[in-house]
Amino acid sequence: MNFFTPVQLRILKTSWIPVLIACTIQKGADSIFPSILSLSLGMQYAVFLAFATLCMVTWEAVIKKDVKQFGVLAFVVLLAYGLQIVLNEFLKANSSQENTSLIYYVNSFAVVLVIVITRFYLNGMSDKIGAAVLAAVIYFVIPKTGSPTGGIPLGWLNASGFWMEVVKSLAFLLTTYGTFVSYYSVIFLTENSFRWPTFFIKLQSRIQTISGWEYFFIFLAIWFIYMGSIGELTYLMSNFFEGTPLPVTVIAFVIFRLLLAVLCVYSLAGLLRNVITGRALTTGEYNPWVIIMHYIPVVNIIAVLKLLSDKDKPATQEEHAVLYLESDRYAAQQTMIISGIAVTVYNIYYLLTAPTGLALSGAALLGALYLLKIFAYVKLRSSKTYLLLVMALNIITILFALNEYLLLSLSFLYLYYYLMLELFYPKLEIEDTIKVQDPEAGDIFTHTA
Repeated sequence: MNFFTPVQLRILKTSWIPVLIACTIQKGADSIFPSILSLSLGMQYAVFLAFATLCMVTWEAVIKKDVKQFGVLAFVVLLAYGLQIVLNEFLKANSSQENTSLIYYVNSFAVVLVIVITRFYLNGMSDKIGAAVLAAVIYFVIPKTGSPTGGIPLGWLNASGFWMEVVKSLAFLLTTYGTFVSYYSVIFLTENSFRWPTFFIKLQSRIQTISGWEYFFIFLAIWFIYMGSIGELTYLMSNFFEGTPLPVTVIAFVIFRLLLAVLCVYSLAGLLRNVITGRALTTGEYNPWVIIMHYIPVVNIIAVLKLLSDKDKPATQEEHAVLYLESDRYAAQQTMIISGIAVTVYNIYYLLTAPTGLALSGAALLGALYLLKIFAYVKLRSSKTYLLLVMALNIITILFALNEYLLLSLSFLYLYYYLMLELFYPKLEIEDTIKVQDPEAGDIFTHTA
């Protein structure tokens, strides 16, 4: 056991079953529950959300064959969502428009908090309230869409036809699965960290052992939440600056949500690198090309499947550290330098040949920045200062574009920074030097989920 217990892993591995059930019923609701069509769209969404949450929350009890836990959780979920729907309808009719979104937000958090507290209480945690509040806050704060574009529509998704419906259904299925995995990852990691005080040091270390399935679910949850956080930032920023005057309470609420999304982006980028690196070292083969592939959307599916299927090669933390520091990264480094220069040269070509709307002085300044970036790429291997210069110049040139994908570009640039650190300037942090022992077989931690 490293991050999840056997029972917890079994719950995660089989979570596709309740996901499939929830998605099938939701897609076929017209024929299964025809009376639901008489409800408003908001009410239909609330009913489906309650049903999906019911499937998600009670699946743990199904796997553990705990009838009592199943019954209590099902009752609490239905009661909490029932009260939420009633309260929302009441507030909609009796509250001012400017406070509605804030009230809904608080009301939704209360539902999550009650459900999570019940779950922790049923699992015998000594510090139920502290663990439950932390898990509820984390799960509630993280975006559940997995979409990095927020409210910005993609043109090809607006098309109609059979295959577009298939794509949309698949996207809905994957989003639901990402939500389920994120829920259980947050619950289990929080629970384990409370039961084992030094547990979280393992996630902060890049040279800890991490099994294939643990890596798969943690990576999936982090990637899903990170992409959703980008979308949340994009959506909130576009609404914030759309020019419509907003009440002070709404502005404060939007800023609060923005800060939470920034916190997710800030904290998850490093955690993602740790999980990828730890798994690569656990397989006994630190391949920088596989590390790079993890940061390329769609291509990272191949990298994830490779590390998931690779067999573990048991080694000490010291052996992992040696492998990590002494791995040959030269070819990957040269490739990243050449790629960076090639992209910059293309940007210069585009600046000279395409109408950009920039004044001559602006175009000249941008061209000079591109030339400076090429110089920084050439010197990248000589000092970390040049890596910071590359990042700064990338930020400046991205800001010149100033389009609707600005935050998406900056967020991926942040991931790029961690990747470049990994390839050019790997080093051990304080967390990598702390030895953490797994709990003994007789520990209650290994027998509960």
